[in-house]
Amino acid sequence: MYGFVQRHYVPNNAFIVISGDVETAAVLNTVRSLFGDWQRRAFDPVLLPSEPRQLGTRHAAKNFATELTRLALGWQIPGENHADKPAIDVLAFLLGSGRSSRLYQELREKRSLAHYVWAGAWCAPEVGLFNIEAECNPADADKLQKGMLEVVTEMQKNGPGRAELEKAVRATLSSQMRTLSTVKGQAGSLGNGWLLTGSLDYQRQFLAAISALTPEVIRDAARRYLRPEVMSTVIVGSDVETTGKTKATPDSARPDIQRFKLKNGLILLVGENPRLPLVSVRTNFLAGVLAETDTSAGVTQISAQMLLKGTKKRIAAQIASELENRGGSLICSADAHRYMIGADVMLGDETDALDLIADLILNPALPQAQLADVKKRQIANILEEKEDPLTVAMRKARREIFAGQPFHRTALGTEQSVAALKLTDCRAMLHASFTTGNGIISVFGDVKASVIKAQVEKAFAKLPRGNRQIALGREYHTSSKPAAWTEHLDKEQAVIVVGFRTVGLEDRDVHALNLIDEACSDMGSRLFNRIREELGLAYYVGAQNFAAMGAGAFYFYVGTDPKKVKLAEKELMAQINDLAANGLHSDEIDRARVTWRSSWLRSQQGNTGMADICAWNEINGLGWDHFQKLPGIMADISSREIQRVAAKFFGEKKAFIVRVLPK
Repeated sequence: MYGFVQRHYVPNNAFIVISGDVETAAVLNTVRSLFGDWQRRAFDPVLLPSEPRQLGTRHAAKNFATELTRLALGWQIPGENHADKPAIDVLAFLLGSGRSSRLYQELREKRSLAHYVWAGAWCAPEVGLFNIEAECNPADADKLQKGMLEVVTEMQKNGPGRAELEKAVRATLSSQMRTLSTVKGQAGSLGNGWLLTGSLDYQRQFLAAISALTPEVIRDAARRYLRPEVMSTVIVGSDVETTGKTKATPDSARPDIQRFKLKNGLILLVGENPRLPLVSVRTNFLAGVLAETDTSAGVTQISAQMLLKGTKKRIAAQIASELENRGGSLICSADAHRYMIGADVMLGDETDALDLIADLILNPALPQAQLADVKKRQIANILEEKEDPLTVAMRKARREIFAGQPFHRTALGTEQSVAALKLTDCRAMLHASFTTGNGIISVFGDVKASVIKAQVEKAFAKLPRGNRQIALGREYHTSSKPAAWTEHLDKEQAVIVVGFRTVGLEDRDVHALNLIDEACSDMGSRLFNRIREELGLAYYVGAQNFAAMGAGAFYFYVGTDPKKVKLAEKELMAQINDLAANGLHSDEIDRARVTWRSSWLRSQQGNTGMADICAWNEINGLGWDHFQKLPGIMADISSREIQRVAAKFFGEKKAFIVRVLPK
């Protein structure tokens, strides 16, 4: 490792990118003062052999205990510098980016074969990979693979329609523009272009090439690179290695989950899943926005990061390396509701993981010297949010919808609240949160429940007893009234957010709202088709359901040209009013259910996901087994119920409207 660093970490093999509100001369002086004494050394660049062209097909199959089968088709493509790269990127977008793509529409919407399907192109400077991936029920694997190839063949035969290509080009350009709307995105774009091509003009040239594409160029790229005779196929499923076909996996493939109440009152969830020698540990303790005040906003996230700076037994470097040295990872973070401290490790390391997690929770050192740096990074995150027009609009809508409620704040806090935080604030939040009645521990993986129970009892025996910090079933009321607000940013893009006050995650209506979210958030939705495709009023358009403990909001949003703001807002409100009056169409509901179920299935495929889901549902009061009940709940939601919920919460008179316009 020392030799690697000495060979590659030299100034003649490095570059620095700085973007933002800076004075060039001052920045150059700073860089010279910090790096000017770094001595050049002889550097022999690594010369990689040319990747040989693939000749013939390749096939691989791998058995894996799972309820879904995953298929991947891959083709070798040229590297980032190649003239065909823009066409290949747009080809990937047309085939499998979003819900209006050909693969999605054909294999999921029309044939109902795929739960998930996607296409993408990845490139290094020298060579790249074009891949199409999909997930399906085991019995549909053969039909799905055939269908994937049929979609590719159709593209090779006729290419995209001109309107279809124009949509893909606009979406690609819009995505790039959004990236460039922040200084972080600008720096990343410049650095990526310089690294891959040695040009500061790469981004402009790439976008120009995208804009010049024709349907014939896309068709020819598909013919040139996606040839069946040089395709690689990979299939992963429950029984695919010997027969080449997949069989349905019984429900017993899911972890066997048990719930225990330990001697000290702490709740433990254990999921026995022996299919791989892996173990995931998660602890959740209620805290966050509901436990903070306006003056202490952000303290949960600050104190979570301070836990990593040392304990009475370990210094920060030991905490960082203890599990990583064994191929594991440590998680220590917080969100609007809770602390989340956990680990993902190999079988045999779970005892050490529990010991480390318990040490962080029971013995935090909270060194004063580290607090300023932690606060500085969090304030930087707050400032970064203020560079994105959509985030600015969403935050303003949230403040108004939840005025007088805890959720008018975010988990990050404000610049003022974070700057004023002291170690005593961190200690107070940790002391109130880390108690037996306020937390959950979940352990999933190749474990035995009886053994894990004894290990957790030992590791957390000294956890203080206490009650929940946040009461279940509490509703948060507000007196704020719908209105409209306008903010200004030094950006060229305009954003409109229309928000509505709704209900918390414990309310049954949240499930209908989730289906409405699914139906309105994709590139096949009524919002996308009408506002962007038919009228050309939007760079992007969508919806988002926010369901917290005791409170909720639903947002519709659109990014547009400042000249089209009034038309875009008028049409967005017309779509919302129609939704409030008539609900969703039956085909929209069916599509939303399929999308939701696909996400639900994928979330359960690993120990990490299951440990997170069960711990969160248990601590928020829904019960660890709530995820098992969801399919039945979602299937029972009728079109009439969706219409009732839409009428209850949406409509122009209930709207909180935020416009973010250029200065």
